[in-house]
Amino acid sequence: MSLLGRLEDLSLTDIVQIVYLSRRTGVLEIIDSVGRHTVLFRSGLVVNAASPQHPDLVSFLEAAELISHDKGAMLRQMEERGISAGLAALDLNFLSKDDLANAIRQRILSVVTPLLQSKEGEFNFILSDAMSALDVEYDPDQLFKEGGFAPNRLLGGADGEKLKPLKGLEESLKVGKALLRGSAPAEATPASLNLGLGQPLGPVEVPAPPPEPATPANDNVVRFPTPREEFTPIDELPEGTGAGPLVPPDHTPALSSTSIAASGAGSGQFKVAGGLFEIESPDAAYRNVVLFERNPLVRVAARRAFTKWGVKIFQYGSLDDVRSSMTDLFRSNSFFVTFLELTDDDASVRLMQQVKRKNPRLPVVLVDSVADLRRRHALLRAGADLYLTKPSPARLQPGLVEEELALFADELVLFADRSFQQYEQMTGGLGPEAGKKFYEQATKETIDRSFGLLRQLINELSNPNDIGEVSATILRLSAEYLDRGALFMTSDDAFVGLGGFGRAGAGGGDELDARVRNLRVPRNEPSILSDVVEAGAAHHGKMRRTPANVDLIEKLGGLLPTEVVALPILHANRAIGILYGDNAEHRAPIDSMTGLEIFLSQAGYAFGNAVFASERAGRR
Repeated sequence: MSLLGRLEDLSLTDIVQIVYLSRRTGVLEIIDSVGRHTVLFRSGLVVNAASPQHPDLVSFLEAAELISHDKGAMLRQMEERGISAGLAALDLNFLSKDDLANAIRQRILSVVTPLLQSKEGEFNFILSDAMSALDVEYDPDQLFKEGGFAPNRLLGGADGEKLKPLKGLEESLKVGKALLRGSAPAEATPASLNLGLGQPLGPVEVPAPPPEPATPANDNVVRFPTPREEFTPIDELPEGTGAGPLVPPDHTPALSSTSIAASGAGSGQFKVAGGLFEIESPDAAYRNVVLFERNPLVRVAARRAFTKWGVKIFQYGSLDDVRSSMTDLFRSNSFFVTFLELTDDDASVRLMQQVKRKNPRLPVVLVDSVADLRRRHALLRAGADLYLTKPSPARLQPGLVEEELALFADELVLFADRSFQQYEQMTGGLGPEAGKKFYEQATKETIDRSFGLLRQLINELSNPNDIGEVSATILRLSAEYLDRGALFMTSDDAFVGLGGFGRAGAGGGDELDARVRNLRVPRNEPSILSDVVEAGAAHHGKMRRTPANVDLIEKLGGLLPTEVVALPILHANRAIGILYGDNAEHRAPIDSMTGLEIFLSQAGYAFGNAVFASERAGRR
């Protein structure tokens, strides 16, 4: 579980003392206008801190001129080998123990001090079972007698005197003791902390979407599935126990007034993902949550929490169903918050990246089953807006399960509520026009970013060394637009595969890039590639059912798309190459390819020269 809130509601001083009293291990993350700040705790003691200016210990030591840049490079190499920077600095005699201890204390103070009086920013405390020396960047037990810093050594006066009682400290102490026991009693929760304790748990019915009619078969078109075909049906959720509230109603999350459906408002209907969902107010039509979670108990708790506050939640136990729902939301210019349970095959991460490519401003939260600081760091760098952990199986025991699930569901509600508020501030309100404005802004940002990348890649093509270098550059940009792609060189008798990207599908075998390199599509056989060469123009849509086309899909792994593109690469008005692409992995509609087509028009000259150089080399 993690604590979530704002510094204007709970000061950093209170948070540090709460964690200290509860003897917790984990990371406190604070995000403000400057960026992301972190404070690391081990058994309640502060052991390290980081800021955007100095994200790691080595950069701080270099900035403080305690080590040279050459020594810093050596420490980073040691970290890559699994040895913490602090331990390596001591072993190599770069610093003494006292100098390193003083540097770490100064680094923590440089991060914490500016935040003590700040009212700006949001915090998230993520619990962890343990923290290694590599996580902390040194061994606290080796440097400090206590194993870290107690609050009075960081937040007290210059002489380290005991902290004076703070406003609301008595209530914070109660919360800290409750955290030590594993849960906070309702009467001990300060209103400002806003932990979001237990929602009333009542039974919830989940409407099953009606089946979508199948597309009529056509012998002249490759039978691609619709986005809804071959998807696993939504799991049926268990009935609730009908248990009463776990805490008094006045201790439920303090959501904004726009989050709560108007009392007595007439119900309506909103069509999405093939089903009708009842809503409580017109505003709720623009407050959407998508949840991927395979545990039905968690899904039930989430639906109860969101339904209570007038938010529509579309929850699924299959990522294919999530993709289908997102496609409908994209088409309707809807704003939505996404919560994705992490999967072992990184499919959730790839889906998050797809959402971010479509609209970087759509919030995506990744939910882990256990707290992993390294994985959290990697996911945040990959684009996640927040990293949460759900209750462990040990906590989901009789007597604890309902409260634990309600606490977790409330964290989801609190994050979604803040996202909805930010959306309203960004667009100036709700309604269709707000959604249109939101997506138009995202499109403009994507175009600006794409053209910046275009300029960079075109410069890389100015002096190509070989066909492999040019092919890699083309495929790199194509991956920004397509789920799966394959690049072909046009020869006199065949289309020769040069490389590819994406999922090979259920067929297994080699990676897709290796599969494409072994592909040769005869030029005299009807195919999507020969059609593009003859027409000299791009193809976007379905493709004909021909033996060559069917064989192409099978050799790419057998994963069927719903949409394909084939773009010619021209040199002196001759199609010397073809870029094939599709949406086989996510089956989301392929958006405008303008940026990619512009790039290919510029890349034609370089690609042609590389092809001719390759042909000359082959004749020698």
